[in-house]
Amino acid sequence: MSGRWVLAVAAGLCPCLIATGSWAQTNEVSVQFHGFQDTRGVTVLTPNVDVSQDVTDRISVKGSYAMDAISQASDSCARCHHHGIDTKRKVGGASVTGKFGSLKISAGGAYSRENFYRSTTAHTSVSRDLKNGNTTVAGGYSFSLNRPTVHPTPEVRNQYANGGFASITQTLSRTTIGQMGYELGIVTGYQDNPYLRTSVNGVMTLGHVPDRRTRHTLTGRLRQALPGDTFVEADYRRYFDDWGVRSTAVSAGLSHRFASQVLGRFAYRWYSQAGASFYQPSYAGPVPRYFTADFRLAPFTSGLYTGEVVVTPRRRLLWLPDGAGFTLQYDRYRADNGFDAAIFSTGVRIPIRLRDLTN
Repeated sequence: MSGRWVLAVAAGLCPCLIATGSWAQTNEVSVQFHGFQDTRGVTVLTPNVDVSQDVTDRISVKGSYAMDAISQASDSCARCHHHGIDTKRKVGGASVTGKFGSLKISAGGAYSRENFYRSTTAHTSVSRDLKNGNTTVAGGYSFSLNRPTVHPTPEVRNQYANGGFASITQTLSRTTIGQMGYELGIVTGYQDNPYLRTSVNGVMTLGHVPDRRTRHTLTGRLRQALPGDTFVEADYRRYFDDWGVRSTAVSAGLSHRFASQVLGRFAYRWYSQAGASFYQPSYAGPVPRYFTADFRLAPFTSGLYTGEVVVTPRRRLLWLPDGAGFTLQYDRYRADNGFDAAIFSTGVRIPIRLRDLTN
């Protein structure tokens, strides 16, 4: 859950630079398809659908559904299935948002399920505009009950995740918006990885980590509009927890509208992480209290390159209504631990109105 709520609030920064129309113009259906492949031979295909609809001028609802079709999942019980195992992950969510003057309140939930893992999440948030809308303060809370199966046994364990965030978004000038945020996450319960083993004195042993983890995340964001329909974005993220993991992420991007129908964007994200205090590739000597070879807790540095094109045809195309848009995105991820991945994404955004659903 780390970073999810701060990022959700910050996602509204770019639209703030563009004048908005009436409330009914925000309704849309978005259908996207993602393809992922990495150096382990893992392939992930992800179709997802998002629906956003204003019920009244104060109440709006959102719903989403996604499914990951994962093949050759090398981390999923490789000791039982030497050639990997195909799996699917289904995720559904819904939320409702009420606007009461300068106050906005949201509440919702999500549920995901895959072969050996289930998760149920409830979340709520509140934001308020101040100083004639030039300042927005926001906060929220989420709770997740995660239930991993300790495969190959049928035993199911519980993990509890509590998270809270606070942020402030400030209009710095007519063309500049900044944001600062903080997130606190506390995870308790079962946190071992039942699929990865660690070499302890030459014997492959299931790793063991603490059953409590406190996570802190600080973020800073800046959006700058330039002449010529050009926008600059810059993000900073600092993370640390009581397991000893420390990370820094810095990203920058440039967007340009080449015509009223075509928007291009390029971004780069640099990430560096210090490993958990108890992480080692292998262990020798007395067995420590905590030990793991989980690559997610190892030190590494990575870079992510993103290229995106959004096309909004001026005229109606095929059966799609006016205002529909198409997205094509490519991401290239490289890390110094030998892990590389390529992600292809394409999607269509369809604006809708309430009367379209009732006719």
